[in-house]
Amino acid sequence: MQKSEKGEKRAAILQAALELIGEQGFQNTPMSLIAKRAGASAGIIYHYFASKDDLIQALYRQVKSDLSRAIFAADVQQIPLAERFPALWINMFRYCATHPHETAFLAQYETSPTWELHEEPTSDEEAAYYRLMEEYKAQGLIKDLPLAALYELTLGIALKLARQAFTGVLTVNDATLTRIAEACWDAIAR
Repeated sequence: MQKSEKGEKRAAILQAALELIGEQGFQNTPMSLIAKRAGASAGIIYHYFASKDDLIQALYRQVKSDLSRAIFAADVQQIPLAERFPALWINMFRYCATHPHETAFLAQYETSPTWELHEEPTSDEEAAYYRLMEEYKAQGLIKDLPLAALYELTLGIALKLARQAFTGVLTVNDATLTRIAEACWDAIAR
């Protein structure tokens, strides 16, 4: 198999896993079903991933990296520090609202009993979020809370509300999104 074909097959496997896990959950997504959706044999999957857990970890890193890039779009980096948080929050919400499989996967992954928020970022963009939170702390702008609490009170809320928006349970406009982002900021601000 050519290098690009290998990359395409691996990507197809990850995409199939993302869709199936988003639709059916971790427990109801066997490797055989992933293989069938990806148009690959189970043996090929094990060529790329040592186990289902390895596949899920790779998928998590990919989804988090894509999400982080969307949150930290180039324009956000140019916004003054005081105005940056609402822009990041709204970017998170918009990405999650338009990427239902990724959002469902993250919601399942990050509520599983074995998940814990790691201090080590999965991408440069996620590292930028960690640095931003540390910068806010250093300037005394936010409460000195663990990173996991800051995440849940801010980006975790965006993820949950985006899922509701996608399913039609919640309808929001730009003004409402801004007010929600401000309320999340108020939850962590000093």
